[in-house]
Amino acid sequence: MIRLSHITSYLTCPRLAYYRYHFGEEIFSERQAVREIYLSLRRGLGTDWAKQRILATNKNFKDEIFERALNKFVFSKVLEDLRCLDWDVVFTSEDLGVSLLVDEIVEFREERFPLFVSLNAPKEGVWLPDQIRAGVSALITNLNRTIIYYAYSGEIRVVDASIGVRRRALKLIERLKMIKNGFMPKRNETNYCKLCSFAEDCKQTPETFASKFL
Repeated sequence: MIRLSHITSYLTCPRLAYYRYHFGEEIFSERQAVREIYLSLRRGLGTDWAKQRILATNKNFKDEIFERALNKFVFSKVLEDLRCLDWDVVFTSEDLGVSLLVDEIVEFREERFPLFVSLNAPKEGVWLPDQIRAGVSALITNLNRTIIYYAYSGEIRVVDASIGVRRRALKLIERLKMIKNGFMPKRNETNYCKLCSFAEDCKQTPETFASKFL
């Protein structure tokens, strides 16, 4: 099953999506820390509980990453207007072959929204990965509008999953299906290469004719 994280990894680097899909990668990121802090605070359980949840589920926990996320985190009062219906919700589509983990399902003015937690807000709109989250979510849940909570500013932004957003999400799903079938994307040299745990394998893996389609 293709996960949403595989799809957003493709936006960072197509080969990263390939390696993560076929081999997995256990990491602890600032976004994961922020997500757990958000969920724990929303349920009134405090940040110590957020740390305990991470320790129980991620062996790569790093205290400095957690503390950095905690120091930047803003818990906005605007969240009080969003009624929590459920959290940590997994949706799957057998037709698309995609699994989607939604941080929270909320209700606002009698409308249901999937909500995803992100870090820094752009000046306007939302980042491309957050737009794709909204597109994939709309394809699977049939909820056409998604809320993005930018945790480092306390801002809430709504994404309408237009036809264009859905089409872009579908195109990425199609590329992940090709990766699932064994197609290796071409290698791109980016700043992320310095951080990537697959960098050495990637350098030694040749491109094929099919790489140009990914």
